[in-house]
Amino acid sequence: MKILITDDDKNLRKVLSLELSDVGFEVDEAESGLLCIEKLEKEEFDVVLLDLNMPGLDGMEVLKRIKALDVSSEVIILTGHATVTTAVEAMKLGAYDYLTKPFKIEELRVIIQRALEKRALVNENLLLKTQLKRQSQPHTILTRDPGVLGILDTVKKVALSDLPVLVTGESGVGKEIISRAIHREGSRSEKSFIPINCGSIPDNMLESELFGHE
Repeated sequence: MKILITDDDKNLRKVLSLELSDVGFEVDEAESGLLCIEKLEKEEFDVVLLDLNMPGLDGMEVLKRIKALDVSSEVIILTGHATVTTAVEAMKLGAYDYLTKPFKIEELRVIIQRALEKRALVNENLLLKTQLKRQSQPHTILTRDPGVLGILDTVKKVALSDLPVLVTGESGVGKEIISRAIHREGSRSEKSFIPINCGSIPDNMLESELFGHE
């Protein structure tokens, strides 16, 4: 699991980095809000620890930009100047939780673990919704069009092979329907068919979403 620590306090970053690395997290650091955004644009992090009071871009503005990036990172606010107003505002903006400095590392670990559990549940929920949507879609292609009938004959032939198949065509012509037909006619029809819309996944997240990350 990857954690990004964003704080202008170098000593705090180092302490947190050592403590969290010791329990198995992969940790990176950002000394400013702008650097935090730059790192999130390039790679995916499971949790962002975000200081609220930093010179330049403050934590609230960074939180807004993180949510605008539409990344799946959970954000935990860290600050030495906590008030009820800022806590409520941070939660409304999408922060997972709010921790006041000074804090115990054990307390932070518990919050991080809960944030990771929430993230896993959200991802699982999205996967289930996608699967239900696929299951509700019709599986039979009904046609009398000679061109489409010819395509379906080709589908049956290529489905017998174990080679990759490239289906081309303009948007909306039914490439996924044909892909499902190939899967249904093939030897792996009892296994899951998982369509991935690469155009809807940010460039910096695509590799991690498809292949995972260390």
